[in-house]
Amino acid sequence: MPIGKRIENMDKNMRVRKVMAPSALMWISAMDRRLALRGLAWFKENRGRFCRLPLRAQGCVSSDVWALAQCPAGANVAFRSDAVAMAVRVTNTDASHMAHMAATGSNGVALECGVPGRMRPWAVAQPDLVSPSFERQLFNDVPEKMREFRLYLPLYKGLEKLELGFSHGSRILPPAPPALRKPVVFYGTSITQGGCAGTAANDYVSCVGRLLNIETINLGFSGNGKYEPEMAKLIGEIDAALFVLDYANIAGNLLRRRLPPFASILRARHPRTPILLITPTCYSAYDWSSGNRTHLDGVRDVMLMYYVRCRPKDRNLHLVDGYGLIPFGADSAHVDGGHPNDHGFRLIADRLAPLIEQILMRDS
Repeated sequence: MPIGKRIENMDKNMRVRKVMAPSALMWISAMDRRLALRGLAWFKENRGRFCRLPLRAQGCVSSDVWALAQCPAGANVAFRSDAVAMAVRVTNTDASHMAHMAATGSNGVALECGVPGRMRPWAVAQPDLVSPSFERQLFNDVPEKMREFRLYLPLYKGLEKLELGFSHGSRILPPAPPALRKPVVFYGTSITQGGCAGTAANDYVSCVGRLLNIETINLGFSGNGKYEPEMAKLIGEIDAALFVLDYANIAGNLLRRRLPPFASILRARHPRTPILLITPTCYSAYDWSSGNRTHLDGVRDVMLMYYVRCRPKDRNLHLVDGYGLIPFGADSAHVDGGHPNDHGFRLIADRLAPLIEQILMRDS
C-alpha cells in the first residue's frame, strides 16, 4: 500500500458502517424482555453477565478456562422486528485481536435474518481496532416487514455491554421458539469455540444451530478442552437434548484416563441423554508431521476404543469420525493449517447437522 493511502479512502465499500444519526434510533439493552438471549446456560443466574460459565465457577476451573469463559462464543440475541434500520453499540473488554483470525469474528457481532432453519447473513458490525467500544449501522432503508433476526456475539472477546438501535416506531417481538425445548451442548477446544471464523456467526456450532433451528450452547475453550471432572460437573447442570464432546487438547494417554470419568459424571446426572463423541479433524500438518499424526491418531484411537467398549451397554452413546468432517487435503478449509476458516466450518456443519438431527429424532 503506498504511503499515505488508506484503503477506505480508495474504496468506499471498505469503510465501516458508522451510525450516521444515532438520535434517529430507539436504543434498547440486550437485556430487554422482548429479546431472547440464547446460548448462555447461566445467564439468569449470572444476572446478565455475558459469561459462558456460572460466576461461582471462578476458582473451581483453571484460570485459562475462566478467562475464555468470558468470551460469549456462540451466544446470540434472537428477536423479531419490522425495523427499517438497525444498529448496535458494543463494549468489549478490550480491543486486542489475533494475527490469524479476523477481528470481525473474534471481536465483532454478526446479524442473521430469515426463516428459522434457512437464515442468511445480513450484516457484520466491524469492531474498532483501537477502542473496545464501537457503534455500527447494521442496515437501513429496507422495506417495513416483520423479520426474524439473530445477532451473534464475539467469539474471542469478553463482552461488557450490548445495545441495539431500532428505527423509531419499530415493533420488537420475541422470536419464534426453537425446534427443541432443550439445547444441544458442545464441549471442546478452539475449533469448538470458533477459531478462526471470519464472523461471529460462522463457527460450526452456530451453523448447526441455524441449520436445525435449535439452541446451541458453546462450551469450547481454546487450548483448554482437557476433560477435567470440574467441567463435567458444570456441564451436567444443563438439561440438554444432547451433549457433544469434541476432541481434547491433551495427549491420548491422558485422555484415556480422563474420558471415562468425564462421561460417567454426565451419565450419572443424565442417564438417557444422548452423548456424541467427535474425534479430531485433520490438520494440514498431518501430511508431513509424524508428531501431528501421532497426536491426532492417539486421541482418535482413545475415543474410538471408548465408544466400542461402551456402546453395547449404552445405546445413547454415539460417535462421529472427525476425519470425515473436513476431508484430508480439503482445499481452502483452514486459516493456519489447523483452525478452520468459514468454508471449513461450513464443511463441518453440513456433515454434522444431519447426524445430530438423526440422533435427536431417534431420541424423541
